[in-house]
Amino acid sequence: MTPDLTTYDAMFVNVSGKDGRAALAVISEEAARRGVADRVWTVHADLGLIEWPGVTVNGTYWPSNRELVAAESAAYGVPPERHIVTWRTVTEDGGPRPQSLLEYIARRRMFPDPARRYCTSDVKVSKIEVSMTPILRELKRALRRPVRVLEVTGMRAEESASRADLPVLSVGACNSSKVVDRYLPVHSMSTADVRALNDASGVPHHWAYDSAPGANDWEGMSRLSCSLCIMSNLRDLVLAIRRRPRLARLYARVEERLGHRFRANASIASLIVRADEPGWPDPGVVLDEQTPEFDQLEADVLSALDREIPLRGGTGFTTQACAQACTGC
Repeated sequence: MTPDLTTYDAMFVNVSGKDGRAALAVISEEAARRGVADRVWTVHADLGLIEWPGVTVNGTYWPSNRELVAAESAAYGVPPERHIVTWRTVTEDGGPRPQSLLEYIARRRMFPDPARRYCTSDVKVSKIEVSMTPILRELKRALRRPVRVLEVTGMRAEESASRADLPVLSVGACNSSKVVDRYLPVHSMSTADVRALNDASGVPHHWAYDSAPGANDWEGMSRLSCSLCIMSNLRDLVLAIRRRPRLARLYARVEERLGHRFRANASIASLIVRADEPGWPDPGVVLDEQTPEFDQLEADVLSALDREIPLRGGTGFTTQACAQACTGC
């Protein structure tokens, strides 16, 4: 189940949180041992302010996820020109601009759910594939044959039953341009194993994983996707709400306007109420997000909510009335 890295022309490691960093550790070590470290690329799908930002506490700056994955990539020997950052864009009168996931949700008129995870397919997977295209085109031109590609992600069996069933090595796209294999090098690792690899990397893990920035105790968030993720457990959601109250309120406004819950079993509005109840972990830090960047995020999201979007079958873009009665077309 371990691929021969020398048979691949390019290896793309998806880096975003602790599991991605552990996957990068495994791949970079093996690639260096086999003499193909120069074929390793890292790629990060940037979610903007929806993912965990940087924060300054007592004069010390703790980097955002975007900044941290770049530092992780460099620590494992990947030069800046082989570290790719990609994001979703929207084109308006002023030309293309980055589009946050929350604005995309507002435009689609419904939140993603476990059966329709467009937050992954549209905002991460498809953008990563697009970012790889020019690189593979150049490689094919140089090699004069289909490019052999290894896509690497940090998904683990311990995370969920569905991920436990995933094959460690599988065949993806195969055409005249590329032959793609997909590899999950940390699939069998425990959370403790992954944390140990992260701590051995020489780059501190993201502050959101800790009870407070700099605590280095892994007592904060258990995962590092969107700050408010539909797949998060209740503790993570409450902790995120307590750490990012302005973002939580913006989610609640979207939820109210759409008439569609953040999750079928829990609205953001109800979670905000629960976050004020005693017994939850101390947030450790509360982000002051009274910034021009957050003001722009809020303006873009509210503008999207005001748009009239016609019903178009099969695209996922719906009217508000359809969203309220939606069973998943």
